[in-house]
Amino acid sequence: MASKKILCPYCFEEFQNTEALYQCESDEMEVRDGEKQYRCQRISTTEYDSYWKGENLQMRYIWPQKSGLFSRLKGPSLDLRRCPQCNYPSRRFVCPHCHNWLPTEMIENGAEIISVIGSPSSGKTNYIVALINRLRKYGCKLDLTVSPTQTYRDGHKNESTQNIYKRLNSELFEDGTVLNKTAVSSIDIPWIFHLEQQHTKKDIYLVFYDTAGEKFNENLRNNVRYLKESSGVIVVLDVLSVRSVKKILQKRGFDAFAGKPAAPFQDIQDALANFEGDMLTKKPFAFVFSKFDAIIDNAEYLDFNADEFMNGDKKLNSEFIKTGVVDMDKINSISEVIEAALGDSWDEADFCHFTRKWTSRKNAQLPAGKQDPNDPENNYKYFGVSALGGMPNEMDQLESVEPYRVMDPLVWILHKLGKFDIPVKK
Repeated sequence: MASKKILCPYCFEEFQNTEALYQCESDEMEVRDGEKQYRCQRISTTEYDSYWKGENLQMRYIWPQKSGLFSRLKGPSLDLRRCPQCNYPSRRFVCPHCHNWLPTEMIENGAEIISVIGSPSSGKTNYIVALINRLRKYGCKLDLTVSPTQTYRDGHKNESTQNIYKRLNSELFEDGTVLNKTAVSSIDIPWIFHLEQQHTKKDIYLVFYDTAGEKFNENLRNNVRYLKESSGVIVVLDVLSVRSVKKILQKRGFDAFAGKPAAPFQDIQDALANFEGDMLTKKPFAFVFSKFDAIIDNAEYLDFNADEFMNGDKKLNSEFIKTGVVDMDKINSISEVIEAALGDSWDEADFCHFTRKWTSRKNAQLPAGKQDPNDPENNYKYFGVSALGGMPNEMDQLESVEPYRVMDPLVWILHKLGKFDIPVKK
């Protein structure tokens, strides 16, 4: 097996899979000195303690793969190995830098990643849960399957992506409860989803940090290596924080928006400006406006052209959900409508100029008025999505949750990457 580069989604350090450490899988217990204890005794490491900001944190025993020149040249075998401490068989691996457990298939196949990040109050948690829900329900139309991973630190099984997703999916889709705002925490635990396409044998990881909005800029600064190595990035923005949109909707009685940030776009722009250069112009960025049902439902008051989103009184959801074929012209036209609205009536023209210049070498050389939003080199698109499908009541409850176009940003990125077979309407 050839050696592959891994980017750890916990500590963002790179390593070859030949460097991944084995970890014992045993959970067996035995009585020693009159107490019930693990048969394979737990250990502590400075690397694990440093990451989780603790002391003498208990973890399973770890050991290195075979060393030596021949082993390094041959690459990893990643076979079942027996724990040197208790002789229990294992194919569980951890990062050599922070000692966190990583999915075995990530170690085997390498880790190409699409990052999902979100601005303050953007509804990013609702979005990622709705995205995975729709992928599991309709991904088969594009031969895509998604699996929440089960990795977690010892003693914290509730932190596994599978368990987090299962709980939040039930709250949102079964109980109809809008998911709570993320609390500020000293540790950001990644949600890791494995996305596969069977007939091409291609796979990629969706990695999402459910970071509190207050920590957004800090998170971006700390995770620069992670964004640099990501193959694509989904940035979730709160459409209700657009100044003119917020002002008009508040006049119409939407007082629930009063506490929303007035202009997160400048924060986003400032944060992303730190990463300008080749590492970004070469990768697709999807700028996703959440809660877009508020725009569509109030288009007449917002002076917004909603024709691309509606057929009469009915919202037009993603065509591939029924046909299995992606209408790329539709995605392009929706992006153009949103960008035109931002540049004109929505008073966020600076952000449009920034993305054009930022993702196109041609536009980078031109003043704002001369930039071409349709330059084929542009590696960005704007999307309007709704994780909920409608506005919740005063108790943050909905009678039904009907996500709208939530898969579009991911499908566009997969198409742009060119490694997945995404059927496109001719």
